[in-house]
Amino acid sequence: MTKKALFVLLLASGLLADGLAQDRTVRRPGTDVHYRITGAGTPLLILGGGPGDNADRYLSLCELLSGSYQCILVDQRGTGKSLPAVLDAATISVGLTLDDFEAIRRELGIEAWAVLGFSYGGYLASLYADQHPGSISRLLLMDSMGLNTDVFAYFVDNITSRLNAADLELFAYWNDPARDAHDPHHALVERIRARMPGYFFDRKKSLIVSQAMKDSDFNFAMGQWIWEDFQKRDLDLAKRGSRFDKPVLVLQGRQDPLGESVPQALSRYYKNSRLVFIEKCGHYSWIEQPEKVLASIREFLAPVPAKHQRGKV
Repeated sequence: MTKKALFVLLLASGLLADGLAQDRTVRRPGTDVHYRITGAGTPLLILGGGPGDNADRYLSLCELLSGSYQCILVDQRGTGKSLPAVLDAATISVGLTLDDFEAIRRELGIEAWAVLGFSYGGYLASLYADQHPGSISRLLLMDSMGLNTDVFAYFVDNITSRLNAADLELFAYWNDPARDAHDPHHALVERIRARMPGYFFDRKKSLIVSQAMKDSDFNFAMGQWIWEDFQKRDLDLAKRGSRFDKPVLVLQGRQDPLGESVPQALSRYYKNSRLVFIEKCGHYSWIEQPEKVLASIREFLAPVPAKHQRGKV
């Protein structure tokens, strides 16, 4: 059995273990922020999507990378175990979330770490690099939503255009007003599940994600407060130049429903960047093409040979 086949088998069966993970907590205003550390090597902060995703959805990404890196996976405030007693504008914001990352970095004694952001987490990682550029050594943007929220003008349409009749029928079933009123949270999770094939190049692989999804994987109330924070503040990075000049990897599935314009804009924005498209791959690139993703990340995070560091201060 190949390494890729074994990875997919373990993911599909739910056997990817975080038994070796170190569960830690940092005390922050409004809540304790929980995070897990797996693996050893170069510290790599992993920011999942959403907003509102439980970090458990990204254990498979940690499993893929923890053989080479010290993966630090955070339950972003308002998700997982990092739940304030009350969710409101005083406890949930982008600024507080970025400060949480800084608190974790200081607690671990890390001067600067590599940061990987997926989807919404990619946008969050870019905001982190903009506001705390000295805290990040290298930036990895994997299937990132970009420099602002503009992508949502067409992202869902692109996903929906890939669905077949059965997918659309299932979506309509859970979009029924009566079912939605009975249990809005569950109905929304089921609509996400129905749309999942549209995120993938190979729709069969969407089952790896959709069949593992649970209602507890999402906190949509947290996500709503983040969206309101976006509306209140000018967080459109495309309106200003980048303050981050360290290496950036923009890693994107060629068939990602985000389209090619988003990664291309990121590559132009970051002058010290490299854009890599993963072929035959949709939005969840590490699930569809784990070996190619791992190879690209290893190449990007490889230590710079000493001879190339001469003359640098």
